[in-house]
Amino acid sequence: MPLRKSYKRRKSRNKRRQKRFKRTRKACQFGGDPSSLTKVFHFFNTHHLGDNIFNLKFFFNISDIMKQNGISIKYYYDDAYVNNNRGELERFVNKDTLSLHPIKDKPVNSIELWMGNDVDGIHRDAFDTYYNAFYKNILKLIGLEGKDIDTSLYQPEPYLQDLYKDLNNKFNDKYKDLDILIINAFPNSGQMLYDKQKFDDMCAMLNKKYKIVTTTYVNGDIKCTGDDKLMLKDIGAISTHVKYIIGVHSGPIVPCYNKDTKNHVKKWILFLDSDLEHKEINVVKLRSQYDFMKIEEHLK
Repeated sequence: MPLRKSYKRRKSRNKRRQKRFKRTRKACQFGGDPSSLTKVFHFFNTHHLGDNIFNLKFFFNISDIMKQNGISIKYYYDDAYVNNNRGELERFVNKDTLSLHPIKDKPVNSIELWMGNDVDGIHRDAFDTYYNAFYKNILKLIGLEGKDIDTSLYQPEPYLQDLYKDLNNKFNDKYKDLDILIINAFPNSGQMLYDKQKFDDMCAMLNKKYKIVTTTYVNGDIKCTGDDKLMLKDIGAISTHVKYIIGVHSGPIVPCYNKDTKNHVKKWILFLDSDLEHKEINVVKLRSQYDFMKIEEHLK
């Protein structure tokens, strides 16, 4: 009798599991009007702002192709995380092809988009190569493989030029023809041991000789994007016309990865304590221990 009861309990548990599996929503569905055959994909990311901007920026850049091929995405993000500002995320959303949702609403079988695991044997530290491979795999998932879509880290983003013109019209050329864009926001993912005073002192020194703008307030003498409540997409637009970028490798630098910025910037000087590398741009990587007051040695 005990054996029989144990068998019945196991059989009952298996039936319950099968029912739960049948109720599970799939990561890809056909939604809306059945005649439209719109393919709906469910993606999520549980991590920070930079991860979400990478994903949303990519989907925004290919939104016309997605629309032509009847593809729609529901994207789930951690809305409880303080820096996942919905307003920032929405600027990288084409509402015809993508909608944002709290991560608590994600389906069981939704697909995580996080650049943490190796892709095709490529480690994320080889970042330019890794990015390309990562999004090629995403194109396979959504059925756009072989569509001649640029999956490089430095995609063409012509809309940034219109935004750049609008910013300078609005703010009387405040952001025009700058020498240095300094991304000095606090890194929330442990990219480096951040010392704000060192950054502030460096910015004050550079401001005496160069036309600079920072993304985090330093003092009243230094231009700051935050003073005008500019957002990440605006920073991306400004980056397309600067000579140098100095910054922490964190979320606010993500919009600077585009074709125009790659072609225009003479050198990227990035603060980062990991082994992540860029091979397609002229970059100097500095660690936390670097003497910030020697930064001019790299502005050549």
